[in-house]
Amino acid sequence: MVENPFRLVELSDENSTRNHLSISILCNEPIQQSEYDQFIRYCRLLCKESGELDSISEFELRYRSDQAVQWYTRPSGFPSKLVNKICRTENPRSIWKIRYFLKHLHEQLSQIYRRSLFWLPKSVTVYRGQTLSPREFQQLVQCNKKNILTTTYLSTTSAYETAAAFADCDIQSRQSLSKDQISIIFRITLRTKHTRSRPFAYIQEYSHVRDEKEILISIGTIFSCVDICERGINFYEISLIHDQYEEEMEKKIQYEAIKSYGNNARVTIGDFLMSMNIPSLLDDDFYDRSLISLVEQYSQRNLKNIADLEYRLMNMLNLPVGVNPDHLVIWLDHHIGKNDDYIDLKRTLENAIDLDLGEPFPYSEIDALILCKQTHELRERPLIPVTTINECLELIDLYRHKKIFLITSGSLGQNLVPYVLNSGRDLKKIFIFCVHMCSHIDWAMDFAEQLLMFDFQTHLFQRITYEIGMYYQNQALYFSVANQHRKALCCLYYCQNMIMRANHLFGSPTTYPLTTIEQYIEREKSELPPDDTESLSALVERSSAIACNS
Repeated sequence: MVENPFRLVELSDENSTRNHLSISILCNEPIQQSEYDQFIRYCRLLCKESGELDSISEFELRYRSDQAVQWYTRPSGFPSKLVNKICRTENPRSIWKIRYFLKHLHEQLSQIYRRSLFWLPKSVTVYRGQTLSPREFQQLVQCNKKNILTTTYLSTTSAYETAAAFADCDIQSRQSLSKDQISIIFRITLRTKHTRSRPFAYIQEYSHVRDEKEILISIGTIFSCVDICERGINFYEISLIHDQYEEEMEKKIQYEAIKSYGNNARVTIGDFLMSMNIPSLLDDDFYDRSLISLVEQYSQRNLKNIADLEYRLMNMLNLPVGVNPDHLVIWLDHHIGKNDDYIDLKRTLENAIDLDLGEPFPYSEIDALILCKQTHELRERPLIPVTTINECLELIDLYRHKKIFLITSGSLGQNLVPYVLNSGRDLKKIFIFCVHMCSHIDWAMDFAEQLLMFDFQTHLFQRITYEIGMYYQNQALYFSVANQHRKALCCLYYCQNMIMRANHLFGSPTTYPLTTIEQYIEREKSELPPDDTESLSALVERSSAIACNS
């Protein structure tokens, strides 16, 4: 059993706000020569009777600062279990003794997060499964509709089934398999452009356990607990969200910590750390800075420029002229097509296939507008659900200028697919999504070249995201042959984004290769006029510098 990794955010609790700020400082303060030795000594002291001394010796021999994530995910449990155990105490003095590893882990997570901003959609949903004692669960219930924060680094996954396994529950029977524990699956929604102070990262490529599709969330990340839903016998699903509001809450906590000193602008970082019983090097300029200036620096960090890199690249190249994203998914289903049903399911797919580079809709608007019949009048969305064949045909005709990918249930598809294909309507791909595929094999075999069948949503979502990417790759090849290399490059960026999302967002074991796409991108860059190539390189360098300073 894993202990509850959350606690309630209490702005009036001086100790809590100061502890929170101290962790931010420890993760960002300059590296000191003594940190490594202190970390090793402290680990040996705590582990002298736990059988982990061999792991510590191996760490001494093999560890490098750019391998923090890899070491964190090692099956041996060192150093992750010890680090999280210490962090869970929220004792700044103890956490200070392991800052050597925390700094490296924070820096690598930040780097991975910055690199992923180029392909991440506006929001992602990840899952965490664990068991809690009835007492701990009741404590968590008290946090419903309130703000909570992580007291440890939080391991999550993009695969719901993986989370269910960690929660020790049976999805089909909807019950916990543990006799004395409560099975919990946390459904965590992260707005990807509002996590700059506490980064998260898809660490599959860096992890020792790659099949878990792990996403690691930073210690101290703030969430709103929006819902606790009973899914079965001793089996609950808890919905958490981190958005702009939660990012603003981070700033409030830091300022509350300063207010506890009476808003004294002369209080330095060194003064603050010493008051927390944390030693500091008084001859270092970092510790002589005013505490409030550091908090203001944190609050002014802005990754929006980095997140908008693709937009600026295309704008610099006079793009997108004629290459705005033009794909559309129409989903025909008696149940999924209803406005108020399966909203999370549809939102997951819409976020994955949305290539719009503008600001995301706030959740309040999405709740009201997502996938409704009139949505396209406000802004053309990449996904529109319908419940009847007539509605579907009307949309296919209305959006005939777009490249349409059709999802349909088996029962409706049996009547729709033959009619659509025989009528000459142009669809890029048809996907049959049904529980009992064997019931539809006979009629579907007549159209085997035009459609694909799925009985599991994550496999469907991954494949449709990939197919949209392949559409833009084909568009890029067309533009390249026509010597329109700017447009070709734009389409290749779209393709690259979609394949990265297909590989990371849905927890599927299938991984699509990117080598060919990367080669095409380099080829199209080489075909650009010299002035454009120089400007492109300069822009990437400037963006990289911004990322490193954020």
